[in-house]
Amino acid sequence: MTRPAPRIELRQAAYEVIATATAQQLPRETGGILLGYQEDANVVVTHALVVDGQGASTHRYVRDDVKANTLLAEFLAQRADDDPTGYVGEWHSHPAPSGPSPTDLAAMRAMAREHDGPIALLVHAPGGTGPFSGLITRRQRWGRVTGKAATVLPPPQRFKALGPLPEGAVRPDGAVFISYRQSDGSPQA
Repeated sequence: MTRPAPRIELRQAAYEVIATATAQQLPRETGGILLGYQEDANVVVTHALVVDGQGASTHRYVRDDVKANTLLAEFLAQRADDDPTGYVGEWHSHPAPSGPSPTDLAAMRAMAREHDGPIALLVHAPGGTGPFSGLITRRQRWGRVTGKAATVLPPPQRFKALGPLPEGAVRPDGAVFISYRQSDGSPQA
């Protein structure tokens, strides 16, 4: 019997932090840490923190470990004692559509060797057909580390999709510029 791929469920707050930081840093990579909890073989990401990376470029991001630990400690200090939210992994962006690199995979395996639970990696590469790639690594018995591609479930869209354009919005003989004016409530609007 084949088990389904593990999932990384991305909640709205985490999604917005990741998407905003990625857009602000393009064309450079950026990243940070993921916070949430484990649910069976899956990881639920409720929050994401942005951690500056020294020397970030279009193909490289290395997070500042000291800053990451400080941000994590500050975040956890604000949580209730019975809150299950904790460190669940790492995220970073790729300016061009691509999944985890061999360097990403090696780094996640090294982290999993030092951690008791599963560690998620989320790569955000806007512009592709699937903007997120996921991986969950974990240490098994005898120190062996496994990594499995994970299905990333983004949060539901907050706005419904736009329908078809109204009749006459596109003319067959050329482009049409349409300007919509939004009223600010003043009589001049």
